[in-house]
Amino acid sequence: MNAKIKSAVTFSMVCAMALSSLTFVEPTHAEAAFEKNAQQTVADMGLGWNLGNSLDSYSGTTIGANRGSTSSETAWGNPATTKEMIDMVKNSGIKTVRVPVTWYEHMDPNTYQIDPTWMNRVEQVVNYVLDDDMYCIINVHHDTGEKGWLKANSNNLDTKKKMFRSIWEQLSEHFVDYGDKLLFEGFNEILDDSSNQWWNPSSEACPISNELNQMFVDIVRSSGGNNARRNLICNTYCGGANTEITSQYVLPNDTISNRLIVEAHVYQPFEFTHESYPQETTWTSPRLDSVLNNLNSTFVQRGIPVIIGEFGCANKNNMDQITSWAKYLVETCTNRGIGCIWWDNGSQYKIYNRRTLKVTQPELLNTMLQAAGTSTNPQTPSSRPLAGDANGDGKLDSSDEAVLRDYILKKTYNIDSKADINLDGVINMFDLVELKKALLNPGSQSGSGTQSGTETDPNNLCANEDNWASWTDTSAGAQGEMFYVDGGVAMQVDKGGKNDWNAQIFYDAITLEQGAKYEISFDYVSDKPETTTFCVMQGHDDYLPYYSDSLNFTTNVQHYKATFDMTSKTDNMSRVGFNLGGGGVNVPYKATIKNLKLVKLSGGSQTTDPSNPSTPSNPSTTGENMAADASKFSGWASEEGGASASFKNLSNGIQIAVNRAGSEVWHVQGVYPGIKLEKGATYEISFDYQADKSVELGYKFQQNYAPYDQYFYAPLNFTTQKQHYSTKFAMTEDTDDDVACVFTCGAANGSFTVTITDLSIKKCS
Repeated sequence: MNAKIKSAVTFSMVCAMALSSLTFVEPTHAEAAFEKNAQQTVADMGLGWNLGNSLDSYSGTTIGANRGSTSSETAWGNPATTKEMIDMVKNSGIKTVRVPVTWYEHMDPNTYQIDPTWMNRVEQVVNYVLDDDMYCIINVHHDTGEKGWLKANSNNLDTKKKMFRSIWEQLSEHFVDYGDKLLFEGFNEILDDSSNQWWNPSSEACPISNELNQMFVDIVRSSGGNNARRNLICNTYCGGANTEITSQYVLPNDTISNRLIVEAHVYQPFEFTHESYPQETTWTSPRLDSVLNNLNSTFVQRGIPVIIGEFGCANKNNMDQITSWAKYLVETCTNRGIGCIWWDNGSQYKIYNRRTLKVTQPELLNTMLQAAGTSTNPQTPSSRPLAGDANGDGKLDSSDEAVLRDYILKKTYNIDSKADINLDGVINMFDLVELKKALLNPGSQSGSGTQSGTETDPNNLCANEDNWASWTDTSAGAQGEMFYVDGGVAMQVDKGGKNDWNAQIFYDAITLEQGAKYEISFDYVSDKPETTTFCVMQGHDDYLPYYSDSLNFTTNVQHYKATFDMTSKTDNMSRVGFNLGGGGVNVPYKATIKNLKLVKLSGGSQTTDPSNPSTPSNPSTTGENMAADASKFSGWASEEGGASASFKNLSNGIQIAVNRAGSEVWHVQGVYPGIKLEKGATYEISFDYQADKSVELGYKFQQNYAPYDQYFYAPLNFTTQKQHYSTKFAMTEDTDDDVACVFTCGAANGSFTVTITDLSIKKCS
């Protein structure tokens, strides 16, 4: 309903409408004291949580394709949001809930009007949050991003602005009477164009991002009412926190002072936090310090309030490392007055089980609450910590006994507090005795690794019910819902979609070791005969299978049992997936999986320090990234060889703009020096690379001194798309403590610009 129509409504109609809406929008939502400015609001927001992969989910790329429906809310595997779910979040100590929302599927493709069904559903969830007296943030979410329609480029910019304007005019009008605990965020992680630059935006990207932020502020303020004073959040380009992006950020002009908040997102070190790097399970602070210090100096010290709208880390069976990282980040930000909001997608990044309504990572959550200055709630619904878990990996096994024994013998001083199995306040020989008893009688322990209806098996890698999740690809026509049953999970599949994986349930966060033999077993049953498949597979990237088999479901319970060898490299983010979709399934049907067990029988490589399973042994020589400090990058061009180039140090790499490439490959170089390579050792190198056009270049390891002998070389085919490179090589020459990793950019045609980021060089063995 637009303003002109509203002004024509009769007084009696207004009264009737007001009376009929009292039960839906309670008066508390309209109490608009608006006493807190932006800085005071950020200080009051405490630790926040993202309701991720729910209202922001989408099932396709067509504008208006999902009008009249709210099915997109569950398209990415999470259940529909309930009041009880939000109550649970509130009771756990959270004070702010960011509610990401994607709008384009629910809009008329011609008029851009938002479907009332969707607007009412969003308002219902907003009310859940506000009814619990928490701050609520709503935004324009996956309308931006890699597949979004809203890009920070000049292509069809007028059309994009019309659509963007329409969204915020409607939201401003719809929520105009809401109080000061509702905040608007203009847009999420906006990108520039088809290349989707994250770290090095095109020349027009940041200016257009700034223009859209100004447009957002102007639209909201012009709507009047409470919106004239509402605190508004303006994101940086792509949510970036590095200097290449924040240096181009312009805070919008506003009609009221100190009511704007800058938002950025922090997932540094990226390899540690992101699911695409399952081997990266430890972290160091330099790259995190770089972005946090930058936000502090660029904004906070100038009196501009900041929130980290998203931060989080994928679970790679390294929760102790994730907890220490999150504590460091939240403490650092809190001390500087920066608010923090954890990204929870309901799977790899989750801290709540939205189906069972309990905290899945109580130690992580409580650590973050304490770091944010919020006292923990003793009534937090969570699982009891697994007493005796000396290495903190969530299960009891012989490695806990080894860690505890070494601690008692003073061979190590690193041990999890849960080693105090008898809870007497000290860790000593008595705990070792109790731990041995627990290992001999595994059913006596019922901590966080317990599945409903089953006894804990300390060797079962699938013993934590919270690691179950689902995926339903509605864009492929699938429809289904996962739910818990006694001892496992079930999925009601109403539509199978095109492929068998379009409807699936899976158990996540499993570590499989290279060279190990595993046994998998489970019970399975369906309410009608079906033939499907299951896989032990990657839980990331290409989701490649390590082992797979077919299942012939019947109405009788069947037991499956098999063994397989893990021949691929160790994977800390494996999963067991049950594919229940496809065009051939006889829908609707319900499939049930119970008593899932995955047990290591033998083999595997022990590459970790037993006192801390997430930390590589002897980190000074093995597993440590020898190229972690991107500021060491330098560049060189041979003028004598006819080369000309400029070099730009990035916070996570180097950019090389080649004007003339010269006649030899070494005439233009990007150099990372000072690396020690030991004879007989194996090293792993990885990095991301991209150029503004296709060009064939290369990289090498060589002496960082005359005569610059080469130890290793490989070609690189740069394209306009960001690529990830990873390989291993052996050092066969004598040990050299002054080696350079050189990216050779000479002897190429024309001018071009290349970018190298996130260089990692690690000793494997």
